[in-house]
Amino acid sequence: MADTIRSPKELRNMFGANLRRLAQVYPSVAALCRQLGINRTQFNRYLSGESFPRPDVLDRICRFFEVDARILLKPLDDIDPQLSYPSAEVFENFLTSKAQPSLPPGFFWMTETHSSAKQEECSRLLFIRRVGQTTVLRGYESRQIMPDTPTYLRELQGIVCHANAQVCVLMSRRGGQDSRVMVVSEQLGESTSIWFGYTSYLSGTDDRPSVVRPTKLLFLGGNLSMAIKLSRVSSKVSGHAKLGHPELDSVTDG
Repeated sequence: MADTIRSPKELRNMFGANLRRLAQVYPSVAALCRQLGINRTQFNRYLSGESFPRPDVLDRICRFFEVDARILLKPLDDIDPQLSYPSAEVFENFLTSKAQPSLPPGFFWMTETHSSAKQEECSRLLFIRRVGQTTVLRGYESRQIMPDTPTYLRELQGIVCHANAQVCVLMSRRGGQDSRVMVVSEQLGESTSIWFGYTSYLSGTDDRPSVVRPTKLLFLGGNLSMAIKLSRVSSKVSGHAKLGHPELDSVTDG
């Protein structure tokens, strides 16, 4: 029994190693600390295994990285990510299929256009990852669209499923404020991975009709630094220089 007891130092080192892995996809530690609301010096102490966060700070970290408190006790590779999604079994058994197409994990540059004027309206960077057989989405609305809205209220999350040979994404900002459905199909014969389709915005009220906008998804790969470089090129073409998220904008501002 005594052999299984780990010292506080071992547990702090375990948490520090997990936190370093979670934070490594963010190009700026300073921007990450601002987003978390944690002092940079204190955050470095967590990374180095010198200290544990308070329960409220730990909750903030877990919510941000979409993990649970087991990061204090186990390596990330030993934590079953499906436990974080109680509805994962439903999505795996009813809304997904290995025989159907899906979006690969990584970063995507999404653009929408007005269906009438055919002029590009908005762009955003999305991140796709898999949890078991379930594919989930995360992104942020552009600051140009919502300039006076806090970052956490501009956050988008969604679930990816299938509609016959097409990929269907249900996503929204917090509280279902602007629920939308995106349906896209991969363009075959292209040198790069591109999906074309439409996004339907569900109004939720009888006096406001739903809005449908042509949509394009460009796959940027799984490397954050390369995705940012490619998205900067796309943003210059579209006229939107900001990506809508502090960590990403801190890089493009340079």
